[in-house]
Amino acid sequence: MKIAGHIKRLALLYKVFARRAGIGLLPRLAAFAWNRYALRRSVPLTVMIAVTGRCQCDCAHCSASGLPAGNELSTDEIKKIIESARAIGAPKIGFTGGEPLLRDDLAELAAHASGLGLSVSTDTNGILLDAARARELAAAGISNINVSLDSPDARRHDRLRNYPGCFDAALGAVKNCAAAGIPCVVSTYLTDRALSEGRLDELIALARASGASAVRALFPIYTGKLGGRIRPLLSREHKELFFKKYADPSFVYSESPLYDYLDGSMQCTAGRRLSVYVGADGAVRNCYVSSKPMGNVRDGGLAAVLERAGYFGGTSGCGPDCGAC
Repeated sequence: MKIAGHIKRLALLYKVFARRAGIGLLPRLAAFAWNRYALRRSVPLTVMIAVTGRCQCDCAHCSASGLPAGNELSTDEIKKIIESARAIGAPKIGFTGGEPLLRDDLAELAAHASGLGLSVSTDTNGILLDAARARELAAAGISNINVSLDSPDARRHDRLRNYPGCFDAALGAVKNCAAAGIPCVVSTYLTDRALSEGRLDELIALARASGASAVRALFPIYTGKLGGRIRPLLSREHKELFFKKYADPSFVYSESPLYDYLDGSMQCTAGRRLSVYVGADGAVRNCYVSSKPMGNVRDGGLAAVLERAGYFGGTSGCGPDCGAC
């Protein structure tokens, strides 16, 4: 059973993250594996880049609220980060925000990353992802798009996002991705109420019917809008229920199909030094909830920041400043 599960996970990883990247991704994956397992060098699998801090929504559960949003990185600066990520051996770029599609140059950035043989994804609330934008991103070589859907109920989703019509736009975005041939992952936010009221069941069914490639269930992170909250929104019992009842290596996962919360405990790709985060202002962190940056890409570039911080020789990205762990 374990072998079958691993095969399904690898198939999902290929379908979502690698299929559109093509054979150009293979040498990048080989370089990553060589660095990590032969040289014991902690090279990140993914470099996450917040291309903007701006967003149309004001989500009640936004863990990124309060992050620096001014002095955004330019197109050329982001391209240099992408080139540096490739040079250090990272095979994947993820664009995040804020709302990445507020940047008019997103397709240009995606094309730059895919042209270097990297897998490239973006997160989005779906508001700006109409059919034309989906086709533009597909032509740019984007590997996959993550669309946020907090609830299968339109009114609840729009209320949580504080943006009327957001649900219809997000659902349309999922369908536009499918029509453009882009693997689409529906990202949803888990709470005790969502599980006890059966809303996750409904959302998984909705995602399948809309042509999504997978569903990613996100656990609450108590930073930003949820900072200082005393009562957790998701109990350990419901986390365990998620893995027992819902987690499906072929369609439903938590953080990653490969590096998952397999035992129901809190684990993350940043903690494994498998991802690193560059903020919209250029600050480099283990992840976006880390309060203390390692440095800024405007001071010598991404590789130099990581070298100075001793990142490549470390074994864990977590520390006392982690707002998630």
